[in-house]
Amino acid sequence: MKLILAIFLAFGTIIKAQNSRDAETLFLECKDLLYKKPSESAVISEFLSKNSSDDNDKIKALLLLAESYLLRGDYNSASEKLFQCLELSKKSSRPENEFQINFLLARLCDELGIDFSQLYLIKDEKEITQNYYEKAIKSYSNSNWNQTIKNLKLFEKQKNKSFPELSNFYYALSYSNLGKLDSAQYFSHKIQNDTPYYFYAKAKIPSSGKEFDKNIDYLELLKPIEKKAQDIWLREEIYQLAINNYESKDQEKYREFCQLQTALQDSLKSVKENARIFFLTKISQKQDEILESKSEQQKRIIYFISIAILLVLIIGYFINRKLNQKQNEYEKAIKEAEEREKFIAENKAQESAGKIVIPDKTISFLLEKLEKFESNNDYLDPAISLNLLAENLNTNTKYLSEIINTYKNKNFHTYINELRINYIINQLRNNPVYLKYKVSHLAEEAGFSSHSLFSTVFKQVTGHSPASFIKTIKSE
Repeated sequence: MKLILAIFLAFGTIIKAQNSRDAETLFLECKDLLYKKPSESAVISEFLSKNSSDDNDKIKALLLLAESYLLRGDYNSASEKLFQCLELSKKSSRPENEFQINFLLARLCDELGIDFSQLYLIKDEKEITQNYYEKAIKSYSNSNWNQTIKNLKLFEKQKNKSFPELSNFYYALSYSNLGKLDSAQYFSHKIQNDTPYYFYAKAKIPSSGKEFDKNIDYLELLKPIEKKAQDIWLREEIYQLAINNYESKDQEKYREFCQLQTALQDSLKSVKENARIFFLTKISQKQDEILESKSEQQKRIIYFISIAILLVLIIGYFINRKLNQKQNEYEKAIKEAEEREKFIAENKAQESAGKIVIPDKTISFLLEKLEKFESNNDYLDPAISLNLLAENLNTNTKYLSEIINTYKNKNFHTYINELRINYIINQLRNNPVYLKYKVSHLAEEAGFSSHSLFSTVFKQVTGHSPASFIKTIKSE
């Protein structure tokens, strides 16, 4: 029976591991397709989001799906997926997920012309990590090529493996615009597998001499591709590139691409306006839910406070009724408090010159406090000193020093050091893990400022070095 159970568990573990590997393979494929074929990437990420049992995997899949929709200009669907991510992230809080959610929300707001501050109840603007990839795209849009390259390099340092990007594409375009054609060609070569981006970059990089017409060749290659290009931004850029190249060379193609660009811009304008209304409505609904939830929480708090007050009043009534001596005890407590304050004030006063005479009450009080000091292991504090301990015990250093000398038969430093060493000896004998610690760590645990001082005091107290003492315990 036990053998059958073991086989079943082993089989289950293998199946689970296999499923985990399959899911990871699909995630990698999904990320690889995101910029090449966003619609195919969306199919895989939709499957992963519906079939993942782990909330973290669901969020990863939904984020890929949201970005796929953003690329294709389906802003309503992107909004839906991002709000699903926000709900799931309440249960599974991962920094990399928060980073991506914040980034895509900011990107969606930027696309739709919405101020991110309008999400004040949903997301705090301070939560957004400085994302240099987004800044690189913006600086590229503003024709600041040097800043684009600088931001891309900064992005590489903070790069999150789960974060898809086209850094090499923007490197190629920026270097091209700066006239650094060798660097532009180098980075364009790195995106050969991303066909639309590659041909666009090659068409943008100026040719010279006999290769002058190659820009047009790449532009011609883009013509069948642009209809399949799912990245809305890239499609619009292809149209503009074609318009610039054909304006003085081929009026028919020039007019064709002007019409295509106008149709795309008109379509996007309508889509973005509808998406803006949809997104703002979702924000409003979400923030109403948050406010309602907070209102319910406040009501519950007020309810519990009211119940607590009522219980306190009832308990107070019965206590007052049963304890006839309450007033006397209260007066007695006041009197004791006054005596204690007087006692503390006396202890803090400087004693007169000559022989120290300590009141019996003070002796008892301080011995009791020292006992508590020892039982709480407060002597392990590296900062402990005679002055600090005297202040903590509401007395002066002379009283404290005299009592330690008289009742502990040692001066303050010896008293503290022996307490620390005895603590470590007790741990070594009763807690096996301490036998594995280095001497420097034992010194730190005991509150000593240095390894050498600890070793010296340890040998004074035990007659053995720490290493020798540990070896003896292990042999026992």
